[in-house]
Amino acid sequence: MNKLIIVLLTLFISFTAIAQNDSIPKEDYEFSVGKSILNKKLWSQPYRYEHKALNTLSVQINIKRLHRKNGELDFNLFALTDDVKKWRIRPVAIYYYKADRKIYLKSKSENRNYNVFEKYKLEGHEDFEAKTFKTNFLGLKKKKKVSPSVQSLKKMKIKTSKITYYLDFPVRPTFQYGKVYFKDKPIGFTGVKQ
Repeated sequence: MNKLIIVLLTLFISFTAIAQNDSIPKEDYEFSVGKSILNKKLWSQPYRYEHKALNTLSVQINIKRLHRKNGELDFNLFALTDDVKKWRIRPVAIYYYKADRKIYLKSKSENRNYNVFEKYKLEGHEDFEAKTFKTNFLGLKKKKKVSPSVQSLKKMKIKTSKITYYLDFPVRPTFQYGKVYFKDKPIGFTGVKQ
């Protein structure tokens, strides 16, 4: 009987240790927030918002890979907070610069059955997701029958040790400042110059 109790206790302790090790987050990247730009040139972005009153705040995200392995980074896990409205805002697009030209990465309509953005709630903030539609080179909707949708950003392998991307966030015209989050952890502040 005593041997059985000792075996059960040993198993319980080892399972508890394994469960605790699995719950420790293993971060592969270090992030910092750079400059932010309120984009007033709609022609330079390949989408429009369903709600025309929204503006685009482009936020520079500097990424440093901490390990040699090329893990995938899910850009849907970034969020911006509007600290006045108490919104947690999902990014609508991602781009980088190549020879002073914006290169937007492809996105796809969100599959609402599984949404990583909804996994990391922020206490006291309401989730805000802007619907967009893709445009042609004239800035008009590509297909008349396509309805605006929430876009899911691409997961990417970060191959270099340091890289910079820009995330576009939909903001209201009166947006002033907020925090940028990865999952539910703040990585920096950003705002609009007045």
